[in-house]
Amino acid sequence: MASDSMSQFVNLSALLTGISADKLVPPLSPSPVPQLIFTTAQQRGGATFVTLLGVYADAVAQGRTDAQIAAAVFSDNGADVCYLARSIMLAWYLGSWYDPKVLQAYNSATPPPGPPASTVLSSEAYTQGWAWNVAQAHAMGYSNYTFGYWGKPPPALSDFTGAAS
Repeated sequence: MASDSMSQFVNLSALLTGISADKLVPPLSPSPVPQLIFTTAQQRGGATFVTLLGVYADAVAQGRTDAQIAAAVFSDNGADVCYLARSIMLAWYLGSWYDPKVLQAYNSATPPPGPPASTVLSSEAYTQGWAWNVAQAHAMGYSNYTFGYWGKPPPALSDFTGAAS
């Protein structure tokens, strides 16, 4: 990881997603997806992105628990920080960007009809979305496994996420 901001972002993302940082960004990984998610969140989040990383860094520096950090992100620092964090979670899991303001509109007494609009970040972000790993599945028409993998039991969920199932 090239920068302190990227390192903080990956560690925050690990807390938000429940997937270990070394699984999100394996050492020497050639995948552009983590950088793409970071850049998208940074560009579309603007000042809120800086605030979110600051909230995370301050909480870590104060020795707060994961639950306390989550409360700081989702409850204690306003809707903009909360919904940007949610957008980042969705980007990791689905490979798509959901505008935080659009997500916020769905958390109301009269949400808009239909699903929220999103933008697929890239085909690689979609096929590498963590929802596939958590489901122990793969995107239709795409798999890293060799022919015949379906005849064997899937690896343990912890092999995919780095977290206990």
